[in-house]
Amino acid sequence: MEIPQDLANYLKVEIDQWDVAHIVCLKCRKKFFTVKDAALHLYHIHGVKMAQKYAEA
Repeated sequence: MEIPQDLANYLKVEIDQWDVAHIVCLKCRKKFFTVKDAALHLYHIHGVKMAQKYAEA
């Protein structure tokens, strides 16, 4: 799982205790399974405009 470079300041990948990878929002610590879901969250909740292109993909 790879985070797009322009969203790297807002998201990071973490592995939980069961070896499951999650994308974590660095602003509120909410967890996601896909970049699209994380980008939707960033765009609608935190107003990160550059996340819109990943949310629509």
